[in-house]
Amino acid sequence: MSSPATSVIHMASAASAAMLLLAGMAFQLGNRDGDLPEAVSVPSEPNAPVVEVPAARAETAEPTGLDVAPLSPARPMLAVILDDIGPDRGVAETLIAGGLPLTLSILPFADAAPDIARAATQAGLEVFVHMPMEPVGLADPGPNALLRAHGAAETERRVRWALSRVPGATGLNNHMGSAMTADREAMARVFSVLEVSGLVFVDSLTHPGSVAAGVAAQSGLTALRRDVFLDHVRSPEAIDAAIEEALQRALQSGSAIAIGHPHAMTLTALEGLTARAEAAGVELVSVSRLAEARTRMQAS
Repeated sequence: MSSPATSVIHMASAASAAMLLLAGMAFQLGNRDGDLPEAVSVPSEPNAPVVEVPAARAETAEPTGLDVAPLSPARPMLAVILDDIGPDRGVAETLIAGGLPLTLSILPFADAAPDIARAATQAGLEVFVHMPMEPVGLADPGPNALLRAHGAAETERRVRWALSRVPGATGLNNHMGSAMTADREAMARVFSVLEVSGLVFVDSLTHPGSVAAGVAAQSGLTALRRDVFLDHVRSPEAIDAAIEEALQRALQSGSAIAIGHPHAMTLTALEGLTARAEAAGVELVSVSRLAEARTRMQAS
């Protein structure tokens, strides 16, 4: 029969072993998926950027004061942001020529970013900066990403560099950023650079504890949140269901913001979006137009 001291030692050893096992599992998951457990990184087509996809719904984040009340415009509105634009110039050109009123969120480090931004603007499409931000885990958000460790000067340099790479941008949303957007002080440094810019910020919600939209609103920006991810699960059935969810949210609340990525399945599903939205009584609009409508409604 073991002594009480021996039992305590055995219990401590077992606890330590369990902690080591959990740490090892977490490291391997982070190494494989980039931003767990808050988000799951889904690999894109070969050589495409890593995409952070949230596990949480928009309602888990703190309120901004801008998007908590239902909106009742003449027609419900749906804005669709396509992230990760830039690395595949051919896809960008197809989207620009396609006629859908999408908001193209362009990765600033893409070589073709300035040319794509100018071409999209000339074609009447809205462009955003898909701002690279620090994730939880080991995924690489790309060159000149915003990191929590940066002070005000380096944060400003990187923000201004990103804006210079996407001429004509009317707003921004975060690329990855599950660690950055959950850090109030870090996001305050970002928005202090942007507080008189007139830009719209959309929180992609890659972390259930994101404070980004709230901090943006406090800094004077128009701040919105993503409602639906179109391709969180990449299958035709799942994307179709996500589009339906986005349309229903627009009908219920007066407006909704959906985010997708330039995957082949997503682009195929979007081909029929105009007719589908029209049949549902929903108007497809840019993020800026949706933001203006929400601001008018809340001011009235």
